[in-house]
Amino acid sequence: MRHQKQTTFITSAEDGCKYTIQMTRFFLRTIGVWPLALCETRREKLGCAIVAAISSFLLLFLFIPCILCTFLMKTDLITKLRFGLGASTYMLMAVAKQYILLTRSKSITECIIQIRKDWDRIMLARETDLEIMLDNVKFGRRLSIVCTVSMYTAHVLRNVLPFVKPRTQIIGNETVRLLLYPVYRGLFDVRNSPYFEITQIVQMMGGYVIYTLTISACSIAAVFVMHTRGQIRILMLKMDDLADGKKRQSACNTTSAQRLGDIVRSHVSILSFVARTDDLLNKMCFADVFGYTFLICFLSLYTMTVWEQRKTIETITFFLIVTCFTFNTFIFCYIGDVLAEECLEIGIKSYMIDWYRLPGKEGLGIMLMMQMSNATIKLTAGKFMDLSLASFCSIMKTALAYLNLLRTFT
Repeated sequence: MRHQKQTTFITSAEDGCKYTIQMTRFFLRTIGVWPLALCETRREKLGCAIVAAISSFLLLFLFIPCILCTFLMKTDLITKLRFGLGASTYMLMAVAKQYILLTRSKSITECIIQIRKDWDRIMLARETDLEIMLDNVKFGRRLSIVCTVSMYTAHVLRNVLPFVKPRTQIIGNETVRLLLYPVYRGLFDVRNSPYFEITQIVQMMGGYVIYTLTISACSIAAVFVMHTRGQIRILMLKMDDLADGKKRQSACNTTSAQRLGDIVRSHVSILSFVARTDDLLNKMCFADVFGYTFLICFLSLYTMTVWEQRKTIETITFFLIVTCFTFNTFIFCYIGDVLAEECLEIGIKSYMIDWYRLPGKEGLGIMLMMQMSNATIKLTAGKFMDLSLASFCSIMKTALAYLNLLRTFT
C-alpha cells in the first residue's frame, strides 16, 4: 500500500523522466546552460541563449578584475589569500564549469534521452521496477536538496548580508567601503557612488551564478548516478530470473535466450550511460576536487585568523563556507563510491547465476557479462583519480597538510 501511494503520481514515462531531472533542469535553465536541443520552442531556445550570455558576462566581470587584483595588488599574504587567490580559484572553477556545461550539452542531451528510454521500459514492465527507480530518484533529489540548501545559505551569508550591512576598512586616513569581491582599480575606480552600488549588485548576481553552477554540477552527478543505480538493481533482478523466468511477469512467456539477450542489452545500456556520465563529469570533478582542496586550505587559514581577531560574523560565515565545500567534495566522492560498488555487484551476481540450468550452450553467453563486469567503471576526476571515500580522505589530508604549511610560514 505504501509503495502504491508513492508511485501514483508517476503515470507515464514522461512523468518519470520529468520527476528525475526536475531539479537539474531548473538549475541549468536559471544559468542558461540547459541544452538547446532539449528546448521545446524557439522562444525557450532564445531565452536560454540570452541567459547563458548574461551568466558568462557576470562570471567574467568577477573573474578578470579579481585575477588582476591577485597578481598586481601589493599587500600581505593573508589578504592575498582572502581577497585574491581564494576568490580567483573559486571563480576559475566556476568559469571552467560554465564552459564544460556549454560545450558538453550534447552529452547532457544524450544522457537525458537515455533516461527517457529507461523510463519507457520501466512503465511497460509494470513490476517492482518503478518502486526501485523511485527510491533511487528520491535519494538523488535529497542529495541535490541538501547541496542546494548548504550552498545558497553560504551565498546569503557571503554575498547578500554584506550588501545589507556594508563593510568598511580604514586605510590611512580614508574609510573605504569593501566590495564582495576585489576589483583592480587600474580598470575602474568604484569608490564613489553610484559605481560602488552598481558594482556590488552585479557582483551579488555573479555570486548567484557561481553558487548555482556548483549546485548544478552536484545535481547532475547525484541524479545521473542514482538513475544508474536504479537500473543496476533492476538488471540484477533480471539476472536472478534468468534460469526460470517465473519471478518477473514480463519474463513468463520468454525463452532463456531472450531473457539473456535482454540482460546483455540492459547491461550495455548501463555501461554506455555511465561512460557518458563520466565523460560529462570528469573535468568538472577535476576542477572541483583540486579547487576545493586549495580553497578548504586557504579559507580554513582565514577562518582561524578572523577567529583570533574575534570577528564572530566573519568566522561563522567562512566556517560554513568551508563546511559546504567539504560536504560537496564528500558528495562527489560518495557518489563515485556508490557507482563503483554497484558495478562490482553486477560482476558478483553474474558469477552467482545458475548457468548450468540453461539449455544447450546458452550458458556461454554469461561469460560476456563476466568479462564486461571485470572492468569496473568508476567516476574520475579528470581521469587522474577515482572518486571514492578513500579519495575523500586523501583530499582532506592534503588540504590539512597545506594548511599546516601555510600556518608555519604565516
